[in-house]
Amino acid sequence: MSRKNVLAIDAGSSSIRGTIVDSELNVVETWSVPLIASTPAPNFVEYSGEAIAAALVEILSRATSSCADISAMAITNQRATTALWDAQTGKVLGPVLSWMDLRTAAMCLGLASSGISIAPNQSATKVAFLASIATGSAAEQMRFGTLDSYLLWLLTDGQSHATDHTNAAMTGFVQDTSVRWDPKVTDVLSLPRTILPEILPSASYFGEYRGQAAIPILGMIGDQQGSLLGQGCLAIGDTKITFGTGTILDQNAGRVAPKEVTRGASGMIPIVAYSDQTALTWAREGIALASGSMINWLLSMKILPEIARANQIDSSFRSGSRLYVIPANVGLGTPEWDFGARSLMVGLSLSTTATDIVAATLDAIAQIAADLVEAVQADTGLEINTLAVDGGMTANDPFLHLVADALGIPIVVAPNRESATIGAALLAHGQLGGYRAIGEHGLTIPAGRRVAPRIERGSALWQSRREAWKEAKALSLASLPEFSAVKF
Repeated sequence: MSRKNVLAIDAGSSSIRGTIVDSELNVVETWSVPLIASTPAPNFVEYSGEAIAAALVEILSRATSSCADISAMAITNQRATTALWDAQTGKVLGPVLSWMDLRTAAMCLGLASSGISIAPNQSATKVAFLASIATGSAAEQMRFGTLDSYLLWLLTDGQSHATDHTNAAMTGFVQDTSVRWDPKVTDVLSLPRTILPEILPSASYFGEYRGQAAIPILGMIGDQQGSLLGQGCLAIGDTKITFGTGTILDQNAGRVAPKEVTRGASGMIPIVAYSDQTALTWAREGIALASGSMINWLLSMKILPEIARANQIDSSFRSGSRLYVIPANVGLGTPEWDFGARSLMVGLSLSTTATDIVAATLDAIAQIAADLVEAVQADTGLEINTLAVDGGMTANDPFLHLVADALGIPIVVAPNRESATIGAALLAHGQLGGYRAIGEHGLTIPAGRRVAPRIERGSALWQSRREAWKEAKALSLASLPEFSAVKF
């Protein structure tokens, strides 16, 4: 394969990033533009569509000025974050609603009685809400997209309205393993079917960006699935956790489709891992709804003065502390799936310091990772002996030791913390090389650093810490009963 460059665009929860990735999957250069979410009311989380578009323009300007030979583009994105726009004017209709936004929880509760299962963090009810408040646009002119679709629309100047299997399956508009739009959902929400994008494989030709030269867009994938791919988890049972705004585990489940897409008894959700021209590959996913976002809250409250301080905590603090922090700002995901749970601190005393609270929060996120591993092992029966990890929080060495201790197994830290970027770029590079199936091209994912646990899994100390964590977490359940009533 000749040496070529791909511009991978990552629309995350806190920024829009652009990264040049060469054909050996090396990061050549990267740029980032902050993306600020607003919270105008409790449980509301939204973005400005205009700000997203402006960030994309800035990334394109920086990338094309710096790298004259971009062979292709690829997109990865925070999933289920929902935009609605007018197809004729391109104008965004209302705010862009984050996946964390819970304003349509009551609508989800009502749909359950109709036999349609949609979670508040999925897109479908968000689209219905945005359509209900939109003015000046006929329903037939409206177009819905998760951020991959919205960025694609902007990049192609409105010529392409599409998404991929990984993003489509997370919207709520897909209700079975066919991964096709379900007309029952659009009908019950009184939405025209023309509102929905075309669904294509993750590795596909999605259109082209026309700048100084035409650049094909050859890959789109949800960020968590992109991370699974970017960490080389291509075999059944390969498992990764991403520590970002949320803490999210994905395990490769192979090409055999699950019997249904409803979540398992331990809270794991069947999802599409990635797709190419030959097949869909499936995964099981566990989600903690709030973890890294809790760190952002500590920053906003000045409990954590700067992010660098979080990297300086004593990773052995748990040996002498009984302080527990439960990160549940927008509820608890796997395994409880309680949207009414809320954050709390257990064990505060007059001697508790801000540093103690930061350390307990990091330990809590590590314990959440252990909850996710227990859940996927219970649902799939596959034992996990080594775990791949990535995400912004993996820059914190004391945190990595807390994670390994909570899991009781070694973790392998991705050399590139934003592995979703590598996964998206891999989709495009595979097509530039003429390969139809993901994994055929033989591209090598760089090996990561191994961090071993200091506490033996199953030991008395390990078990006592896990039990104390679970007891503290149970106190956060059903803090807001009206949200706890939402099931899917």
